[in-house]
Amino acid sequence: MKNLIILLMTISFLTISKAQDLTLVKNGKSDFHIIIPKVPDVQEIHAAKVLQDYLNRISGFSIPIRHDDLPSSDHEILIGKVDRQELAGIPFDKLGLDGLFIQNTGQKLIITGGPKKGIIYGVYTFLEKYLGCKKYSSTVDYIPRKKTIKIGPINDMEVPVFSFREVFYHDVYDPEYMDWHKLHSHGERGSSTSEWGYWVHTFHNFLDPKEYGESNPEYFSFYDGKRHPGLVPSWDGKSVQPESQLCLSNPEVLEIVSKNLKAAIDKKPEARYWSVSQNDNVNYCRCEHCAALDAEFAAYAPEEKMYSTHGSEYPALGMGSMLSFVNKVAERFPDKIISTLAYQYTRVPPKGIVPRENVNIMLCSIESTRNEPMETGDVPFSSDLEGWGKLTDNILVWDYTIQFSNLLSPFPNLRTLQPNVQFLRKNRVSAVFEQGNIQSGGEFAELRAYLLAKLLWNPDMDLEDEMDGFLKVYYGKAANDVNQYISLLHDNNQGFTGRKLSIFGGPLKEKDSFLTPELIDAYNGIFDKAEAAVRKDPIYLNRVKSARLPVQYAKLEIQKEEQAKVWESFGLYENNRLKLPQEVSQLLYDFIYHCMRTNVSRLSEWHTPPKEYLENYPKWVANKVQ
Repeated sequence: MKNLIILLMTISFLTISKAQDLTLVKNGKSDFHIIIPKVPDVQEIHAAKVLQDYLNRISGFSIPIRHDDLPSSDHEILIGKVDRQELAGIPFDKLGLDGLFIQNTGQKLIITGGPKKGIIYGVYTFLEKYLGCKKYSSTVDYIPRKKTIKIGPINDMEVPVFSFREVFYHDVYDPEYMDWHKLHSHGERGSSTSEWGYWVHTFHNFLDPKEYGESNPEYFSFYDGKRHPGLVPSWDGKSVQPESQLCLSNPEVLEIVSKNLKAAIDKKPEARYWSVSQNDNVNYCRCEHCAALDAEFAAYAPEEKMYSTHGSEYPALGMGSMLSFVNKVAERFPDKIISTLAYQYTRVPPKGIVPRENVNIMLCSIESTRNEPMETGDVPFSSDLEGWGKLTDNILVWDYTIQFSNLLSPFPNLRTLQPNVQFLRKNRVSAVFEQGNIQSGGEFAELRAYLLAKLLWNPDMDLEDEMDGFLKVYYGKAANDVNQYISLLHDNNQGFTGRKLSIFGGPLKEKDSFLTPELIDAYNGIFDKAEAAVRKDPIYLNRVKSARLPVQYAKLEIQKEEQAKVWESFGLYENNRLKLPQEVSQLLYDFIYHCMRTNVSRLSEWHTPPKEYLENYPKWVANKVQ
């Protein structure tokens, strides 16, 4: 991850013959051949077949694939590292693992790239950038149809801004979508082979309270006058997790963690990245020795940096003991990248200590507001990021793009996506994990995933143009109406001094900003027009109804909280089920039915399938009036 080229480049190269237009297919015919090496690797074969397939879809003609042991000719599409003189001047050393190179020499088309996936990325870039193909979701694309395929001058080299690019949405992990948009996965999803052995919150993997809690409580956090080696219910409500962290100044802890890390590496030696990171809580060790390390390397006094998430407030002063420990682990495994979290109480960069070269800092923006770019909307976080950027360029930022407790709630953060990614690039971030909705469904899931994927490859891309193109293909004649809704929603998400759009919020918190009764009525009026525009096309109509689900959900949630006393007059059914007004029942039924028929899996991160929401809604209202 170190020493990466962090600029996306389009570079022009001098060629022997002046670049000119090249006709690959004319009137449904072609005398071109796709050339691959005599002994091609899997990537080169894959890339050649993708290109052959899409050229056939566009023109109706299938260009044959041949090996480079045939004599060279003027009409060739060169894929990969073929034995042709035209490749002699290509700077492969600058492409890295995933960089791509596309060139029209005037007689031949060259598509090649880095050894990992650069060649397949090159093919998909050629199809999109120069032939107009688009991949908007796993099931929605745009392929132009024309009998003649002509390309103009091309001298294009692109090297990724970030070495690791993951967009954590359910739909993204379609293998072709991942390759098309040049995405990775830390967990072997889709087309990506993961380089990660362990991924975050791993202390319990290396030193488990179940194994050591009773026998060695001194291995675990000391606070409130005692050690805490126990277990508590996990976030999903179905399992347990450690109640605290490890005592990082205890030399026996270092030995056990190192021993168990080695055992894990031996089972997966091909993995390059191994997370040695805190459990998902803020109960760090305050014993004498850990506290001394935190104080020694603290850049601020405890009261100067106070953060709050998950209902807890804590001083951000735990990175001294953490980084001291992780550096020692990394020293024992010099051929691996040891990743650790800068998260909650460890977020602030320390002073007097720097990460080893093979230590990755995974910095998390969980506290940031989402109605403003993080650089201006969360100055403490931007300050921390700038501080880490002065210490290392081995930084992975874990960003958050949805509302976890209300996955279908309107969440107007689209205008912050580009400035946030650009800010990460500016501060030496080398990898990005955009945590979205891994559940099926969610508010504008496909649109947000598409824009994020584009931004992680090119932070300077024309976001409005890409969004307009998406809306036109995805919603057809309703595109302008959906765009109007997005604009109105976002226009009313600005200009509120001190307001924070939180990833843990919900509709009720926004009833005085972008979810007032008047605005909800306006949104519904826009969607009435949108549905009418596509009423004869069931595919577009279905998508428009999915886009409307967040407005319906917001209305149901706000009414549940604010109208319960009014609805009490309608009386109670038996077994404590409240009779809802007819219009509310109809809205609830319509909302749940469309969720079920479009496979929306959950309405919050860990909980609430649609059927459960339908069953519980009258009970929740009844509880409000008791």
